[in-house]
Amino acid sequence: MLMNAIPILTEVLEALKEFYESGKEHVIYVNKLPITPEDRELILDVLGKGAVKITYSSKSQPAEWKETGIYGVWIGVIYDRDNKPALETIEITDFPKLAAAQREDIKGSITLLEEKLKEVREHAPREGA
Repeated sequence: MLMNAIPILTEVLEALKEFYESGKEHVIYVNKLPITPEDRELILDVLGKGAVKITYSSKSQPAEWKETGIYGVWIGVIYDRDNKPALETIEITDFPKLAAAQREDIKGSITLLEEKLKEVREHAPREGA
């Protein structure tokens, strides 16, 4: 029985139009909605499959995002420690934000790269030696 597939797909369409016109991104939290297996199947059939899959390998919260056949629409799943879906989303964006590098991670990477570069410089052969 279909309950929410058509309203969800309509929301995706309207969000995609808004994203195209203004750049405003939108997230639909699928597992927070009453959705039947038939709803899920219809949504996935209509959106189709794209060519890009992003996998975030983490022991505590692994995640994956799949581009749909509709550019700008991504299906995301964040798993719990038992590898069960904890959060399911449909994201209307050019790239899923949770898959992007986070500022605090970049800050830590700056420090790490500085340390590695310092070590390389200390062990590199000296010019003219």
